Amino acid sequence: MTTYFSLWPQPPRCGIAQNRGLLPPMRSGFKAICLAVFCLSFPLIVNANPDAIEYKAEAYRTFQAIEIDGDLTEPDWQNAKRIAQFVQMEPDEGKPMTEATEVRILYDDKNIYFGFTCFDSDISKAAANEMRRDGNLWDNDNVFVLLDTYDDQRSGFFFRVNPLGAMEDVAIMDSGDSRNENWDAVWDCRTKANEKYWTAEIGIPFSQLRFNRSDVMTWGMNMGRSLMRNQEEGLWTPVSRAHGWRARYRTANIGRLVGLKGIAPSRNLELLPYVLPGVSRIEAEEDTNGEFELGLDAKYGITSNLTADLTFNTDFAQVEADEEQVNLTRFSLFFPEKRPFFLEGAGLFDFGIPRTSFRRPPPLLLFYSRRIGLAEGHAVPIITGGKITGKVGPYGIGLLNVFTDKFHTDASVTDPDEIVDEPRTNYSVLRMRRDLFSGSTVGLIVVNKQDADTYNRAGGFDVAYRPADNINFRGLWARTFEDDVSDQRDALYFGGDWRNENLRVEGSYIDIGENFEPEVGFVRRQDVRRFRGEMRFTPMLAKFGIRQIWAGPEFDFILNRDNELATREFTYMNWFELEGGGWFGFQAQRTFERLDEDFEIRDDITIPVDEYHFNSFRVSINTDDSKKVSLRLGTNFGGFFDGERVGFDIGPDFKPNGHFSFEPRFQFNRVTLPTGSFNASIFGTRVSCSLSTRFFTKLFAQWNSDSGVISTNFLLNYIYRPGSDFYLVFNQVYDSSGTSTKLEGTTFVGKMTYWWNP
Repeated sequence: MTTYFSLWPQPPRCGIAQNRGLLPPMRSGFKAICLAVFCLSFPLIVNANPDAIEYKAEAYRTFQAIEIDGDLTEPDWQNAKRIAQFVQMEPDEGKPMTEATEVRILYDDKNIYFGFTCFDSDISKAAANEMRRDGNLWDNDNVFVLLDTYDDQRSGFFFRVNPLGAMEDVAIMDSGDSRNENWDAVWDCRTKANEKYWTAEIGIPFSQLRFNRSDVMTWGMNMGRSLMRNQEEGLWTPVSRAHGWRARYRTANIGRLVGLKGIAPSRNLELLPYVLPGVSRIEAEEDTNGEFELGLDAKYGITSNLTADLTFNTDFAQVEADEEQVNLTRFSLFFPEKRPFFLEGAGLFDFGIPRTSFRRPPPLLLFYSRRIGLAEGHAVPIITGGKITGKVGPYGIGLLNVFTDKFHTDASVTDPDEIVDEPRTNYSVLRMRRDLFSGSTVGLIVVNKQDADTYNRAGGFDVAYRPADNINFRGLWARTFEDDVSDQRDALYFGGDWRNENLRVEGSYIDIGENFEPEVGFVRRQDVRRFRGEMRFTPMLAKFGIRQIWAGPEFDFILNRDNELATREFTYMNWFELEGGGWFGFQAQRTFERLDEDFEIRDDITIPVDEYHFNSFRVSINTDDSKKVSLRLGTNFGGFFDGERVGFDIGPDFKPNGHFSFEPRFQFNRVTLPTGSFNASIFGTRVSCSLSTRFFTKLFAQWNSDSGVISTNFLLNYIYRPGSDFYLVFNQVYDSSGTSTKLEGTTFVGKMTYWWNP
């Protein structure tokens, strides 16, 4: 049975660096890149303002037991210092929030606690329609905490809560430029609504955080609140709205949390065993098999900031299926990682070229964890795996080692492209990064894939340089190593961006060799030299019902290694954010494509070798997602190589309250070419029912007209104590490619985990 993992694509969402020293000695190529970046950007370095306000909050030590119930009634909550100076980032930057917010902070030997009191002159208008863990809480009223536990202005942990008590947690890297939104910590919260305010009581165990142990600690911290009916967001430590929706994740602009004393966590051991009974049936073989699996995940704190993770007989039955995608290109699709073992410390293993938008895949990742334990959509058994992640002084360290078992697809798979024959394989990764200056880093990575007969290795160096708060430069060099391959196996990237409140400019250069082949990575396109740039004019209009405009051109030139033009795209986009929430926009694109070989886009439909010029257009609208009923609608039309393409996508959402949601999606494409025509459609729907923030069910069903696959995934999840879950999973796959729809396979399993922290 085919198994996938992914997320729905998301719509657009809306400190001063100081030079502390010189780069350490490096090899000549990498040193040249770093020195070039430094020399080019040195004139732009901005000195810190000596009159800047110092944002400092103090945590109060409690020796009483704190019950997480949403009532801030324990006496120590009244003794803790009150923090109330929240100012707007949106819409009126720098002004006080329209509704008052107070926060108090407590801690004891095991936990840090945050108590929010959110006053509201009309609490009946509070937006709250989500109860699922890690749901779209940014569309609700919410409060959040950002903790920079290393106080390095680079990494952190982000926790968000809405008025219904729904929880979200995110691991932060690179001052919010890299985020692991699928990371899950074991923490607790409760909320309670009153006539004039609502409260949120949050408890975060120190064992879930990583920090440098000290008798007296200072952490970086920011806190915030969103008030959706005003499209308003406020922060304790102000961050320029030039950073857009990323501002809430920025650790480069952050206050300080003091008062943490005598925190001496032991070398914490966490165990998460699971038991999984179930049954599966393959219809083609008329074969029904019982299943019974036992497995274990373990976490051990080597130090307070260095953690070892181990997994044995790993299972991911509870992970949601990948969202189906339509591929109208010559290149591979990209799906995000969602499996829990690979998410802990995942940001540290990031090594690649940044994505230019949520909808586009990254051009290159040297380590792409979905290459481990997955092959052609099939789950390859993971025997055991381990990793160590954390920091030692200024060094970030990541080590990963995983063994997968041999795997061969069963007799029901007849398509040669889907047949998998995987030997027993070892995967290992070493990643190191060193902090430089304030917000800058240099790093290296080594990746190895090895079985009994063959190997594939990759390695590289990268640099990130932030000379000022609004300027970033990045660069990397990488090489792959295989038998009988000696040239055209390098990749090089250099890029940068600059922004202020009204303008953003980005540019990059990419060079990827023809034989650059990281088998444990992802490469969108090889044998290319690519020049890309974009400019966005982003003024706050605040007129005619429009809050902000995003408008500007972008260009993309792709040459082959003989410097012949392969692809050229000129794009102009204009996006309008509305005062009442939601947005609409349009995009026009002029494309040139040179095909050096025939492109078989579908069976018996081929686009021949030639040069093609064509224009395409897209119009989109998204209403306010915080409402009970919202709609996303887009349409595209225009040329497509030597033919035409028209299509639309529609996604209405119905969320009357936090207990029920109905989210259908439909995408249709009609491609007409001289050699033939075809339709490519995808329908998917997600229906959720949440009895509480700890008990919910979800049905996710999809149909892809291209493959003829219909898949259904039903999940019941009960969090019976923090960190411990009970799941029921029911999956079915159908084939609708013939004259009738046939059931191919069924799986029904139960899974129970128990989080033990001795």
